[in-house]
Amino acid sequence: MRRSSPPLTVAALLRHKRVTALGLQVLTGADRLDREISSPRVQKPGLALAGYLSYVRPGRIQVIGASEAEYLATQPPVVVEERVYALVKLQPPLFVVAKGITEAVRILAPPCEALGVPLAVTAAGTSEVIERLSACLEFLLAPRETWHGDLLDIFAIGVLLLGDSGLGKSECALELVHRGHRLVADDVVQVYRLRNEELFGQAPDDLRGLMEVRGLGLISIEQLFGVVAVRDNKPIDLVIKFVPESAGNPERLGLDGSTIDLVGVPRPLLELPVAPGRNLALLVECAARKYLLGQRGVTDAAVEFLMRRDLKLGAS
Repeated sequence: MRRSSPPLTVAALLRHKRVTALGLQVLTGADRLDREISSPRVQKPGLALAGYLSYVRPGRIQVIGASEAEYLATQPPVVVEERVYALVKLQPPLFVVAKGITEAVRILAPPCEALGVPLAVTAAGTSEVIERLSACLEFLLAPRETWHGDLLDIFAIGVLLLGDSGLGKSECALELVHRGHRLVADDVVQVYRLRNEELFGQAPDDLRGLMEVRGLGLISIEQLFGVVAVRDNKPIDLVIKFVPESAGNPERLGLDGSTIDLVGVPRPLLELPVAPGRNLALLVECAARKYLLGQRGVTDAAVEFLMRRDLKLGAS
């Protein structure tokens, strides 16, 4: 496992596919797009334009919409120039003018040009700009870890396979794909924590849809099994760790209730002994089915067995 929190620059944000759909046009500060964005939230600086600069949070993108433009239109030109300059002087990473409001661009462009602050304009509405930027920033700035394993969508359950190299994780994942399940990532899994408790996993961009299998080399799951056999990302629900059979005595009834922390969030952990002749793909499928039954409120078979035994002992 490797934890990483790469800095996010304005340039990287503008290259993201969800942001390029906004058709942003950079008007000033094109040579300053290496500025870092530190907050996943965007801000509408209405209070700042009214003179309350203490409400401007550092590292946030500032979005100028119709309400800000209409407010500035009611103020004397001297006041507008003073307040806009004071706002730009705080050096936010980026200003975005929504709805292509030309008057707002005319007011913001001179101070942004003078102070080297990027200014972009889009024809998209303010709500769409905020929604797209917020969703993209939340993902790009999310705490993340990189794990060595395989992530699959099995019966709509996100199952992360872990274990030492050579235990058959990729072969098991390949068999599961052959059974109709979907591959998310092989060998390298990037795990993101969103909205505090939600965990998402995906493959690095250059490895998406690829799998390395000993004896076969690097294969494309999409080419072999079709586009439906691959997913871009998937919430992680269950972690299964492959361990050598000689590692110790495995849990016999499945009541251990172990968990593992992924980016600080616990997830159920099942240790699966690996030995010659064991059908790992079938066992992983059964583990996913068992997890799904538990989520639906079905009492675990081991718990029922112990309850029946206790009642029998109590009656005797």
